[in-house]
Amino acid sequence: MIPRAKVSPELSRFCRRPPNRRMSRIRKIAFVVNRAKPRADELAAMLMAMAEARGVEAVRIESHPVQDGSLAGFDACCVIGGDGTILGAVAEAVKHDVPIFGINRGKLGFLANYPAETATHDFAAVLDGEYARAELSLLECLTADGRVHTALNDIVMKTPDVFRMVKLAVYSGRDFVNTYRADGLVFSTPTGSTAYNLGAGGPLILPEAGVFAMTPICPHTLTNRAVIFPDTAEIRIEKEDRESPVVVSIDGLDPIGGHRLPLIVRVSDRRLPILRPRGLSHFDILRAKLKW
Repeated sequence: MIPRAKVSPELSRFCRRPPNRRMSRIRKIAFVVNRAKPRADELAAMLMAMAEARGVEAVRIESHPVQDGSLAGFDACCVIGGDGTILGAVAEAVKHDVPIFGINRGKLGFLANYPAETATHDFAAVLDGEYARAELSLLECLTADGRVHTALNDIVMKTPDVFRMVKLAVYSGRDFVNTYRADGLVFSTPTGSTAYNLGAGGPLILPEAGVFAMTPICPHTLTNRAVIFPDTAEIRIEKEDRESPVVVSIDGLDPIGGHRLPLIVRVSDRRLPILRPRGLSHFDILRAKLKW
């Protein structure tokens, strides 16, 4: 049992609701804590104590990815860790329509928009309702046997053998796009355009663009570049090379097994609610994280 931290006099001012401000509707909050990150335990205990001092029920979750049903009934989810920790909570947050906000204890933190250095001040602001809410688009991956997987960042198809290429035929609706001979393909949302997509030479995409990208990984033909599809497109991928197996990874998690081709990739009807500081623009994030 990890002891709860007591609210110090220095923090007590954040636990009092300030007058003349919009009151928070958060009554029950989940804390997804990555204990492998430095000082994550200490920070979680401090914020949970702050929440409880305001009469907000706080529950701690340490499973990664978040287990099925863990976020049911919560008003918000505070993730203490890095972007990988947030990605592990996406499926549950989307399923139960629970808004996420991240306090960065990882590295870059594109999704974890609250720095650990100002966590107490920022957390108090969230409880007071002082935040901006965004709705992030998601991708769906449908396998031939009817299973559906949801991605916030990307869906990656590649060969498990690092020394072999894979041959994939791609169709957009009824239109044949191309046969790609490459290490694989990355299908990316605007949110995920700064992740594997960027490393593979794909473009940066603004969240409001209403598109998604397909970027080949180390293509054999150098003119095979990223293609941008509208959010109404439905992409079908078929494997043409029997000798090279294909694995599929959703948001960088362990590859899904037992899938069958063809695969269908499309934009999901659902979105991920995420909380951010007011006034924080996408370009603010790019400048800070990409060192522009």
